Amino acid sequence: MSLLARIAILAVLLLVLLVLAPAVTLWAMQERFLFPVRHGDTPVAASGIWRTGHVELPGAGRIAFLHADTGANPEAPVLLYLHGNASSAALAATITTGLAEAGIPVVAAEYPGYSGNPGAPSEAALKATAEATAAWARARWPTRRLAVLGESIGSAPAVHLAATGVADLLVIDSGFTSMTETIRQHMPWLPGLAWLNRHPMDSIGALRAAASRLPPTLVMVSAEDSVVPTAMGEALAAAIPGSRLVRSEWSGHPVLYGDPPSRQLLLRWLLAEGSRR
Repeated sequence: MSLLARIAILAVLLLVLLVLAPAVTLWAMQERFLFPVRHGDTPVAASGIWRTGHVELPGAGRIAFLHADTGANPEAPVLLYLHGNASSAALAATITTGLAEAGIPVVAAEYPGYSGNPGAPSEAALKATAEATAAWARARWPTRRLAVLGESIGSAPAVHLAATGVADLLVIDSGFTSMTETIRQHMPWLPGLAWLNRHPMDSIGALRAAASRLPPTLVMVSAEDSVVPTAMGEALAAAIPGSRLVRSEWSGHPVLYGDPPSRQLLLRWLLAEGSRR
């Protein structure tokens, strides 16, 4: 075999390795990438107006979360907050304390594997958490409308609740069309993503396949988002008839975390939509 042929074979093998190495890494470690569990060592704990609650999840166990209700507005809807993958129930509580003080009962859900909870996060676990916590909120405030807010990765289970008729109102903050497409935005050169990704979280598909009428929806996107392209939030809004799209002037991810004025906008929208029957 000539030297040129050997060099060509080595070049092909190197190219294959360059492609396969990140693919194998994504397959083996995607849960670490998608669910960093940054607050795993800090358990859910009551503080100020916030109290702890629990739901039982099959395969995970007793999952703790936070909730607050000042009783200031008996006509306001209940807000179920499903946080992003690098956040926590405690941080969600910090973001929504103003809403709770204004009279909106807030349930800051927590996921398996987060904040000292048993189990492990996954697409299925997030959906199960959303369903169980929504049922808990319905039982506690049976006469109020249920608003579900999904932040970043939390937008997937939030859309699930809306598409299955559980949510009366839907809020999407920095949401994506699907996790597979989001990964592709960051790794466009990686082949076989649909096969490699075990957590597709196809929100746009769930919206298009919804059997029931989708609820009134507020979609929030930032001026510039390096994590989830704002075009994805715009696509979600376009897939929901009658939805309201709000573009924040703040650049970052997610909107409510870095843009306090957007929380006032959210409060006004919730009070207005929550009073409608």
